[in-house]
Amino acid sequence: MSFIKSFARSALGKATIATGAAVGGTVIYLDFIKAPNPSNDISYKPLVKELPPPPSRSQLIDNLKNTKTFDVLVIGGGAVGTGTAVDAATRGLNVCLLEKTDFASGTSSKSTKMAHGGVRYLEKAIFGLSKAQLDLVIEALNERANMLRTAPHLVTVLPIMIPVYKWWQVPYFFVGCKMYDWFAGYQNLRNSTVFSSEYASAIAPMIDNANLKATCVYHDGTFNDARMNSTLAITAIDNGATVLNYFNVEQLLKDKNGKLIGVKAKDLETNQVYTINAKAVVNATGPFADTILEMDDEPEGLPPKIANPPRMVVPSSGVHVVLPEFYGPKDIGLLDPSTSDGRVMFFLPWQGKILAGTTDRALKSVPENPVPTEEDIQEILKELQKYLVFPVAREDVLSAWSGIRPLVRDPKNIPKGADLTGATEGIVRSHIITKTNSDLITISGGKWTTYREMAQETVDKLVKEFDFDSNIKSCQTNNIVLIGGEDYAPNYATRLVHEYRIPLKLATHLASNYGSRASLVLEYYGQSDYNKLPVTLAGNKDFHPSKTSNSALNNLDYQSFEEPFTVAELKYSVKYEYARTPIDFLARRTRLAFLNAREALSAVDGVVEVMKQELKWNESTASQMRAEANDYISKMGITV
Repeated sequence: MSFIKSFARSALGKATIATGAAVGGTVIYLDFIKAPNPSNDISYKPLVKELPPPPSRSQLIDNLKNTKTFDVLVIGGGAVGTGTAVDAATRGLNVCLLEKTDFASGTSSKSTKMAHGGVRYLEKAIFGLSKAQLDLVIEALNERANMLRTAPHLVTVLPIMIPVYKWWQVPYFFVGCKMYDWFAGYQNLRNSTVFSSEYASAIAPMIDNANLKATCVYHDGTFNDARMNSTLAITAIDNGATVLNYFNVEQLLKDKNGKLIGVKAKDLETNQVYTINAKAVVNATGPFADTILEMDDEPEGLPPKIANPPRMVVPSSGVHVVLPEFYGPKDIGLLDPSTSDGRVMFFLPWQGKILAGTTDRALKSVPENPVPTEEDIQEILKELQKYLVFPVAREDVLSAWSGIRPLVRDPKNIPKGADLTGATEGIVRSHIITKTNSDLITISGGKWTTYREMAQETVDKLVKEFDFDSNIKSCQTNNIVLIGGEDYAPNYATRLVHEYRIPLKLATHLASNYGSRASLVLEYYGQSDYNKLPVTLAGNKDFHPSKTSNSALNNLDYQSFEEPFTVAELKYSVKYEYARTPIDFLARRTRLAFLNAREALSAVDGVVEVMKQELKWNESTASQMRAEANDYISKMGITV
């Protein structure tokens, strides 16, 4: 397997960062960033090469069975649900969280990948004289800074260009960008500026510069949403919470006074049903909040026989597509300030590809697994074409997905059976916390950037409304650092290259997704040549650890090594991050299905083969997992 070793020693890329420029010889681009921690001591702490794994799934289930009554039971393992679990656990509460499928399996993995204040909301706030919109922007700007601090490995600063094609719009957009800086206050990331058309073309040569006058540049955060979600889940477990994926809440349990006292939930892996008691129950199911609320309306706490239209959630589908890296600059995004229907659209570098979106299509109900339509994909490509010097090709779409925005209204103001289908552009993406007569607490709405504040407000309400009979701390999430962020520094990838002699592309991928725990993945990586294999090759029988034949070498090409996802990373995700299915790994622990669905399809067999060994699956289970993964990924916008 010497080819693996030689590949591991090669250098496969070099990160570059767009820095300052002069516009017309007068405007200087100042690029100052406030580091989360000004101390350089963390750069010299030893790499973490050994760490006990978190409690196994069976151990967490034992906690479930042995706990008479939890303080807080959270239903839903998305951003807000896991954030609430972290907040409650770090205050000293005994917490249980149940997720029907996997962490970030829904909306929380399908965002625009931005930690942002919402520059579009600022425009609405100013011209609409809306204090609610302005409060939303300021709140999100504060939380943007918090995300950069608590997860420095997952969240980074991203400059975003606004192309301007009319001279009078240059000061208009620039003033808007400076106001965005101003409202961020001392937490402003970098100063907004103006680039000349010549400089913009140098940064983004794929952009059509005909009639381009200038570009205004502001800054926001970009992040890996699904990895942030799983990191929150693991952080909650690390602080004592019992967190389980693939547990479906089938019934809400009530006492003789109609008050919630817990739930009945089924382990979807074994079909065993558990009765779980809790003093307080939180509904954090995002777009599916109405499903739990309907169960709460029923005296027996069971799902109604006939589902009603959602009352709290006004569902809206947002589609994104991913394109090859040559569709945009590597280190700067693009904002389309006015699409044909008056919305904004982003074209952003993300995980080595270009992310484009999003659409906004109102729905009557919330689908279990939304699928992008061809119409939505074409709409995005049409908008992108306005800015490119070459034709946008449908076959270049590497992946596409649809996510449901949980835009919300107070359900108390909506009669049952009301049809809420309609335009969603004017709805403020704020959040709502409600309490029903049974004491069910529901938190819904908001956006990824404000997840922490939403969680804090939810736990604040729990502490106020319920008697937990213990010394509860104040909120700790403004002070903690999430798993992987401890001892992390921007030079971490370089340290990994020096320590393990691996390609820079692999080191950058691991450092920016696992932080200071990347070295644990690389300890697996160094154990065998098989662990070094890309997951796309792991299913090849000639590469199985028991084989010595290298006949499969004849079938190798560069494409096999283009994506930096290895068997080592898969084994780590199973042991340390509760990946239970191939989709968990391909779509959420890594983002291969979101980045390149065709490559993800080719990796299914290898992932199934490794997980079969790690999780002791029989052949029937392996076949089922293979079929489910192929079905899921094949619906992610790719053409045959």
